[in-house]
Amino acid sequence: MSQGKPTTLVVTSQGRLRNPLSYLTSVVLKHDLEVAEDGPAAKEALARNPSIQAVIVHLPGQKDEVLDLIQGIKSEEPSPVVMVLCSKEEELCVQAFLAGASDVIVWPCSLRELTVRLFVRLEFPLNNELLQPDDGSWDERAYIADKAGLTISEAQVMHVLYARDGETVSRDELSLAVDARPWRYGDRKFDVHVAKLRKKLLDSFGDKMSVSTIRSTGYRLVTNGANIFDTT
Repeated sequence: MSQGKPTTLVVTSQGRLRNPLSYLTSVVLKHDLEVAEDGPAAKEALARNPSIQAVIVHLPGQKDEVLDLIQGIKSEEPSPVVMVLCSKEEELCVQAFLAGASDVIVWPCSLRELTVRLFVRLEFPLNNELLQPDDGSWDERAYIADKAGLTISEAQVMHVLYARDGETVSRDELSLAVDARPWRYGDRKFDVHVAKLRKKLLDSFGDKMSVSTIRSTGYRLVTNGANIFDTT
């Protein structure tokens, strides 16, 4: 965990949430991720780490624990954004708002919707290139990053290239999306990331997707509509 880097705290006992929320946190928000399995552990994390800017809570069937956690967080100033994930049948959806939650989301929802809601609550600009476009592939990208064992930097590059499947993405476009600055001539960092990304995708998905360097221009990822979830 980086010293002083903004952190998102995920409070859940469900391991399957870690992959998509880790992708959201590290690749799109560019935050560190901390995970707590219950309310008491979350309170310890909050007391220990003043860099926590957002708390995402998903504790099905633990209404009282969730409400206590929200009230405890909101009793401190300044307090982080608190987002609660719950099923539409739960009374918690309304009560979480009354307890002070910043937002309540009926779960499951798309990873992109959750990200956009979090951007709004954190007052981040919505013209961020990483949020575009809405092609329904965010959950696929999280799966790819996890299965291929991509580093955060490689996953950020893949996120942008995958959104432009079959198109060439210039080094400037990639640098603006990942680093929020124009590409600097002579900087070979994206060449290095793409080379490693190419090998990992080949090892994990074979010919279902490929990444190529377009000389003097940029990079291109191609899937040809392959179903990455088909393991046959």
